[in-house]
Amino acid sequence: MTMRFPLFSCGVFAFLLTACAGTIDRRIDPDENDPVGGAVLQSQDIRTMADRMARDIASSGVLTSAPRGERVSFHITSLRNDSGDPIDKEIILTKIRTELQRALGRGVQVLDRSAEGLEAVQQERAAKRNGSVAGRESARGNVAGSDYALKGTIKSRVQQSGGLKSVYYLVTFELTDLETTEIAWSGDYETKFESEKSVISR
Repeated sequence: MTMRFPLFSCGVFAFLLTACAGTIDRRIDPDENDPVGGAVLQSQDIRTMADRMARDIASSGVLTSAPRGERVSFHITSLRNDSGDPIDKEIILTKIRTELQRALGRGVQVLDRSAEGLEAVQQERAAKRNGSVAGRESARGNVAGSDYALKGTIKSRVQQSGGLKSVYYLVTFELTDLETTEIAWSGDYETKFESEKSVISR
């Protein structure tokens, strides 16, 4: 006599086998190629880009050209993503700001011009002025203005033929003088990926 198992039972059995196999979790170097693949900006691109931009800006001398006893100030405005890669832009901007502060230290004023940062400053200043919280009288002053603003764009060029796809990325940053509109510094980061999609997986 032939035994027949309901399809539901087979599905449950397959699920249990998968569950027993468990998952594989391991730590990998963020500077290594991503094993997941894909023709997108990867962690090592973000790290390399931030390091290179910070070094180039620092070596240009633009942010260290203030008269003796003064500091140049700047803030990061935006990173416009015109590519097809839905990357979190803040991860790039935050990494660049961190690397710049590491390279330049207290010799440069890095200002927070985000909506959240300005709101926090306004609330704290108001609380100190009306006596709700204590504040150092010597620390009072005007909100600092920026000498320069750093902005960037992400562009991409995609080509595809059959299952083969290539993507060229160009990430450009510019440091603009906020008094004259002169672009005091500009730098590019380029990378290109090739990805082959399996016919079976389509």
